[in-house]
Amino acid sequence: MAENRMNKFEDNIAKLEGIVKKLEGDAPLDEAISAFGEGVELTKLCIAELKAEKGRLELLVNDLDKVTEEFNVDK
Repeated sequence: MAENRMNKFEDNIAKLEGIVKKLEGDAPLDEAISAFGEGVELTKLCIAELKAEKGRLELLVNDLDKVTEEFNVDK
């Protein structure tokens, strides 16, 4: 499941890169505005994924801290 989310994230980043290239070109105004709107939505999705992964990583690190506390010989 995590791999599937990562693939989706990477796909969204690739789409964003395509939008940037399109906007750097000579796209008509209506197409540029539409592409920009799509880019904003993709950016929101990517940020949400990053926030979710940040929380997951924090949980893993906290669990690791609890485990290593048990083996702390300085106490």
